[in-house]
Amino acid sequence: MNKETVPSQAEKSNPEGDASQLSPEVLDKIKHPARIDDVIRKQSPEERKTNPALVPEMIDDPTDD
Repeated sequence: MNKETVPSQAEKSNPEGDASQLSPEVLDKIKHPARIDDVIRKQSPEERKTNPALVPEMIDDPTDD
C-alpha cells in the first residue's frame, strides 16, 4: 500500500468536506492556551489537593489574590 493513497487517521475522522468548523474563540484557545500556572492558581483548594501533578509545597503555597 502506498502512503499517498492511504488516508491518515486524521483524514478519516475529519474529511476536508466536513462543514463542522471550530469557532474563532475555540481556535484561539487551541493556538494560545492559558499558562498552566494561571490555570492551577484558579483551581479551588480541593482541586489542588486532589491534583497528582502538584507537590505539597505547591498546594500549601498561598495565592496572591
